[in-house]
Formats: sequence, structure tokens, C-alpha cells
Amino acid sequence: MRVIASAVRAFVVLLAALPALSQVELGARPSCPPVFAAWLQGEPVPTAEEQAPKCRVYAFYTVAQSATRFVQEGDYFAALQRRWSERGVVVTAVVGEKDVALTTWPGCRVAHDDKLAVTLPWFTLGNTGPCVVVLDPKGRARFVGAPEAGLVDAVEAVLAGRDTVDAERSAATLRIDLVAAFDDATAAVADPLEQVVAHAPRDGLARGLLFLVLATKKNDDAAARKFMQESLAALANEARPLAAFADLALRGDPRRDGIAVLVRDALKPVAAAVPSDTFVQLTWLRTLVLTGDERETGRQSMKLRKQVTATASDCLDFASVLSQAANAPVHRDLATMAIEKAASLQATPRLLLAARYGVAARCANDSEAQKALLDEYLKDTEMRVSINNDCWYLMTELATMGRYDALAAGLADRMLEQKESMDYFEFDTAALAMFLVGRFADAVALQETAIEKGGKGNPEYTERLQRYQARLSPAPR
Repeated sequence: MRVIASAVRAFVVLLAALPALSQVELGARPSCPPVFAAWLQGEPVPTAEEQAPKCRVYAFYTVAQSATRFVQEGDYFAALQRRWSERGVVVTAVVGEKDVALTTWPGCRVAHDDKLAVTLPWFTLGNTGPCVVVLDPKGRARFVGAPEAGLVDAVEAVLAGRDTVDAERSAATLRIDLVAAFDDATAAVADPLEQVVAHAPRDGLARGLLFLVLATKKNDDAAARKFMQESLAALANEARPLAAFADLALRGDPRRDGIAVLVRDALKPVAAAVPSDTFVQLTWLRTLVLTGDERETGRQSMKLRKQVTATASDCLDFASVLSQAANAPVHRDLATMAIEKAASLQATPRLLLAARYGVAARCANDSEAQKALLDEYLKDTEMRVSINNDCWYLMTELATMGRYDALAAGLADRMLEQKESMDYFEFDTAALAMFLVGRFADAVALQETAIEKGGKGNPEYTERLQRYQARLSPAPR
């Protein structure tokens, strides 16, 4: 575990301080109408109430940080437009530049927001998150968020004439809050997440978070497996929501027996339907790696080697996934290429080094490079508590969870060099690191030490011990 000033930070207070995703208020009309300078594809969408479609979906790609997603997400939105066109839904992509490729957006409208005339009044300055807005016939916002997190349910509610604004407002807040502070959440967050899933059954993000709560915070194997099967069925025809669910489940709980195979069978057809969606394709690659399908892993990695170079984060994820393959050394060249491209795209230095460490450890088996990279990572860190916290965050924050476990294990080994002076919470951190890289006996021993030294009576410590023990092979008879 990590150490903070107080043992338990007030979760609700932390969440209330987070910046809002949008200036568009759910249940109200946006401050300015969605009137755009030019339409690059399709006719302008009427905004007057008597002429407006039954439901309008606006997906914004107007700032540099979101522009790369325009091509990637088009396949999914085009499929939604085909599904809903006869029911009066109009999907519009909003871009900041006129010179864009429209090939992945057939059937959708594409508008140019010159000088961000609509973007700036609608969204928080500096916001780089996915921004999709759904308007009802009266022009009131009924959804603001990401396509994988409840969009389909919001549109269906508008078409059915249901008033779900209050429930959507609560769901939107929880989605933002938990993504930012999932590590602070306890098993108690399962109840509000269940309410979100009941409100939006095709919310892949909420389903992924709830699965992780059941699997890793409640440590309820039966409930986690049951929910896994329910979620795969509920999301069967939704490429991005299904990928969002699968990505969280496989990154946060990769060692639970059988779940990767279940995900593979569900994800295969939808991944084939959205070839341009890098997020979905990387999730499919992760699934192939975790199921041990070496031949298909090789084919998928070759397909993705150019596609991932659009962003630094995609490059790092690609390298991270390949470094986790059972036959990781065969992917060394591709993983190294991706890391070098990420460096040229100015990837976050800490994450770039973490990815390099994973390749050195898993693809190259280069102990000298590992030591040099670890020394570089820790050059400004002398306090063991700081090493402990960095290790914990790498493993538990949603952005890095399941991506840089090799470095987390390296940090844990560095702490264990001073084993005699380690505190109980450091043993807890080291145990999780060992578990995530498959050193199950070490994980059990370290967790037992954590409990003995100060974690007695802590249910989270006991639950983690049980989780680790479950992975130990039965003793020979």
C-alpha cells in the first residue's frame, strides 16, 4: 500500500475538488447553439426545436490532443449512425481543421468548428478528454462523456422519451471521479457502481470498474466471474464499450483463470468490425497475449506497428503489451521501435523509462540495462517510502495499472534490499508487485509478513493474501 498523511483520505472530498469535464450542463441547453462555420460531409443539422432530429450526437475532435482519435473512432460512430438512422438520430463529428480524412465516417455529418466557436463555450479550457454530447429534440444535453461510457444508453433513453437526467448526472460524476482516484476507492464503491450499470447497462467503463472492485477490492471470485459473463453478454455488439471493459479487466486482474479466454471469444468479432480503432485493436492484442496465442499475437502486432505511431501513449501501450508475451524476446525489435517513436513524440519521461525497463527485463533479459534504468528512475529518490509509493501507484492507478508491472517489481526488489528495516506497508506493496509478475510464493510470504508486522485486522491485507494463496499450486501428495 502507499502512505499518505492520513491513513484514509476523504474520498468524497477529493472527488468534489476535481475539475468538471464540460461546461455543458446536463438537462439544460448549451450556452450557444451548435452552429458551425462549414460542413465537410452531409447537410447542416437543424437546431430549431420544430426541425431538429429526435436525437443529436456530437463528437468533438477539435483540439490537437483529440484530433488523432477522429480517424480511430469513426468506425464505431458510423456503425451507430447506421443502427439509428431510421429512428431519427444524427451523428456529427466536429473537427478543428478542414483537412481531415473522412473515410471512417460514412453516413455521418462532419462539421468544422472554425476558431473553436462552439468548442470553447461547451468545454472546459484545456480539457483533453473524450467529449461526446447528446441533445434531445429540445436541444437539452442528456449525455456528456466518452463513447464507451454510457452513450448508447443515453441515446436510447432520448428515443424512448425517458427522463434520466438525474441518474445520468450521478453516473457522469462517478465516472470522472473513479477514473481519477480509483486507488482511493474501497469495496463500498460497488454499490454506486451497480447503480450506474443499472442506469446504463452498456457502459463499458463502469462495468470494467465494477469488475475490478469485485475481483480485487472485494476479492469475491464468484461474483467477479458472474459479472464478467453478464458484462460480455450485455456489451456483445458494442465495440468501444466492450473494449473499455476488457481493457480494465485484463489490466487490473490479468491472472484470474479463464477470463482472458472469455474476453477473447467476445472481443474477436467486434475487433474485426473496427479495424481503424487503435484502442480496440490494442485491447485485442492484449487479449491474444494473455491467452498465449503466439501466432495471432505476431500477426496483430505486425498490423498495428504503424497504426500505433499516431500517439506516444499508443506506442508505449504497444511496447508494454508485447513485453508481457510469453515469447517476449521475439517482439524485441517491434517493442523497441515503438519506444523510440514514443520518445520522438515526447512521451512522459517516467512512462517512457518504465516501458524501456519492461523491454529490457522481458524482451532482452538484460540485467545491466535494468539496473541502469532503475538507477536513472531513482536518481532523485532516496527515501524508501517514496519508492514504495511510486511502486504502488504504478500498479494501482488506472492509467498505469497492468502496463508497467516489470518496473514495479524492480522497485520492490530494490526496497527488499533493506528488508530488515522495511515497514509493514512496504511488504504489502512488494507482495502485490511479486504477484503481478507471477512470483506467487514470494507474494504470499511477503503478504504474511505485512500482516504480522502491522496489518493484522486489516481486511484488505487479508483479502490480498487470500488472492495470492489462490494462485499457488497445490502441494504435491
